[in-house]
Amino acid sequence: MKKAGFVDLDFSLYFEPEGGINTPEEFTKELMDWARKEQKHLYVLEETMEPIIDLDGEKYVCKLADAKVTSQNNLLWKMFCKQGINHSVGRLLGYKWVYLYKI
Repeated sequence: MKKAGFVDLDFSLYFEPEGGINTPEEFTKELMDWARKEQKHLYVLEETMEPIIDLDGEKYVCKLADAKVTSQNNLLWKMFCKQGINHSVGRLLGYKWVYLYKI
């Protein structure tokens, strides 16, 4: 049975990682690979499972969430729900996208 949590919908950027993210080191690798492909300047300020980064001079906190969160980021959804629904099947199972929130 899946458990659901909530996630803020005010993310600035998001991307689909190439591989699974289960450790802070894997998170950093995926962020660096993505930034390189997008030709962005990335500095990891805190290497955790919710890393804080500097991306092209702006600070962000990065969070893992369901790929379906992107489809919830619309006016109709926001009228009825203040947050997005993030389904989870545990830390080691399931596939998550990376969402960047400006801080």
